[in-house]
Amino acid sequence: MRRFLALFLLLLPAAAVAEGWEPYANARFGFAAEIPPGFALAREAGNGDGATFANGAATLAVWAHVLAAGDFEDEVAARRATYRQEGWDLAYDRQTAGWASLSGTRGDRIVYHRIVALCADAVASFVLEYPEAMKAEVSPVVGRLAKSLRPAEGCADAQGAAPAAR
Repeated sequence: MRRFLALFLLLLPAAAVAEGWEPYANARFGFAAEIPPGFALAREAGNGDGATFANGAATLAVWAHVLAAGDFEDEVAARRATYRQEGWDLAYDRQTAGWASLSGTRGDRIVYHRIVALCADAVASFVLEYPEAMKAEVSPVVGRLAKSLRPAEGCADAQGAAPAAR
């Protein structure tokens, strides 16, 4: 019984951290994500392509769009170039055929951008931007947030991008 109680007490903080995540689903583009605890809806896009959430000085924008020109690789290259033109120092840059993650700093700000391929030549993204002073609070949620951005179930041509939403 003591071992069970000790194990329970060790696991309790992890379970408490997992609580509070809110599902976000976008019907227009067929993608889903989980919104971390502490982030509240700041505004929804009028055209139904996404929403912005805030937690103090941290912002989380989640949206999708149809690729107007080029393919997924071109989209990621354009985002990368834009960040560099805006003065971001990209320290993390990883890309596969179906998803990409870009992260860097500019002054005292940190940005993390995740992009995943969707069906019908569309992509979904989230951009998490926050001050370095919030790094200890915000950084631990990035991994789960990145894994949560995924196409909706039934999106067969994007299944390699990320696990389908259930």
